[in-house]
Amino acid sequence: MLISVQPHLRFGGAERQTVLLANVLQRRGNRTAVVLHEKVGGLLPELHPDVRIEALGLDNHLLTPVVARRLRSLLDRKFRDGEKSMVSLHLWGSVLAGALAERRRDDDFTFVYYEDLDPSEHARFIRLGGLKQRLVRPIYRRSDVVVANTERVADAMVRVYGLERRPRVISPAVDLLALRAAAEAQGPAAERVRPLKVVTVGSLVPLKGLDVVYEGLLASRLEVEWHVIGEGPLRGWLDSLPVDGPVVVRAHGGTPRPYELVRDADLLVHGSHSEALGLVLLEAIGVGVPVVSAAALGPAEIAETLGDRPEILSLFPVGQADALAVLLKERAAELAGTPGLDEMQRHIARFSIEATADAWTELADEHGCSL
Repeated sequence: MLISVQPHLRFGGAERQTVLLANVLQRRGNRTAVVLHEKVGGLLPELHPDVRIEALGLDNHLLTPVVARRLRSLLDRKFRDGEKSMVSLHLWGSVLAGALAERRRDDDFTFVYYEDLDPSEHARFIRLGGLKQRLVRPIYRRSDVVVANTERVADAMVRVYGLERRPRVISPAVDLLALRAAAEAQGPAAERVRPLKVVTVGSLVPLKGLDVVYEGLLASRLEVEWHVIGEGPLRGWLDSLPVDGPVVVRAHGGTPRPYELVRDADLLVHGSHSEALGLVLLEAIGVGVPVVSAAALGPAEIAETLGDRPEILSLFPVGQADALAVLLKERAAELAGTPGLDEMQRHIARFSIEATADAWTELADEHGCSL
C-alpha cells in the first residue's frame, strides 16, 4: 500500500498531486491510503471512493511530537497487515512528524521523505521558515529514501541540506484525460467587460506574487479582466482593488478543479516568487491556454524540459513587473498563433500522471513494498 501523509487536503498543488496519484493508483487496482493531520480541505471529495482516508485529529506544529505519536499508533493499529507498505511524507509538517514516528529496522514500512518545495527560496516566505528548514535538514541527511519533485529541487537539496546522495526525482503530473474533457466541455459563455481575459491560480499569499502580476497588468496598458482563483489572507486586498480601471479583478475563491475556469481564459499568468514545479501551469496548457510565468525554479525547469515554445510557455524574471508588462503585450498580440489542444497536450505528455504512478510503483518495488 502507498500511504500518503500530509497536513490536510486544501487546494494547494502538493495536495492536488496526492489526490491525483492516489486516484490513478486506485484505478489500477493498487491499494492506497491518505493520512491527514486533520481531515479538512476542499479536495477531500475528489478522492476515489476506495482510497482509504484516516485522520490524526491534530494539525499543530508546536505539538509535532503528539502528531508523531498518533501517526505511529495509527500505522501500527491499522496498517500493519503482513505486507510491507510505503509511507510517503509530504510537506515539512509531516516530514517532521514522520521522522519522529519512524522506527529503524521496521520490516512493515518504508518511510519516504518527499520534498515538494524549493529549499533555496521557500523558507523566506513562510512563518518561522528558517527554523523549520533547520529542523528538516538532518531528517533529509539521515533518511534512506529521499525524493524530490524536480531535478532542480534535487540539486538545491544537495546544496542547501548538504546531502551526500542526490535525491531521486519523481515529478508531479496532471491528468491529461480530465483536462481534455474540461477543455472540450461546453460551459456557459460569460460576457466579457475587457478584451483580454487573464487568470491566475494559487494561494492568496505574498509568496505567489499577486502584487507583481497586478502591477505588470497595469503597466502593460492592456484592457484586462483578471480572474484570480484561490483562497488566503490577500483576498481582502484583491477585493479592495479598483473596479473601474483598465484591470478589472474577479476573485473566485478556491476550487478543486481550477482548470474548468482557466479553460475560458486567453492567458494564465503566474507570478510566484518560489515554485518547485507549478501544476497550474501544466493544467492551463492541458486545457489549451498559454502561460506567462515568473522564472522560478519549477517553471524554468518545465520550459527547459519541454523546449522553447513561447507561444505555449513564456518566462519573465522573478519579481519584475516591468518585464511582465512587456511580455504580456507581446503575447497578447500573438494569441492567434496559440496551438490547438492536441498540440498543447502532446507538448506536456511527459508530465502525465500515469508516468508518475509508474515511477512510484517502481520505487515501491525496489524497496519490497506491495502496492
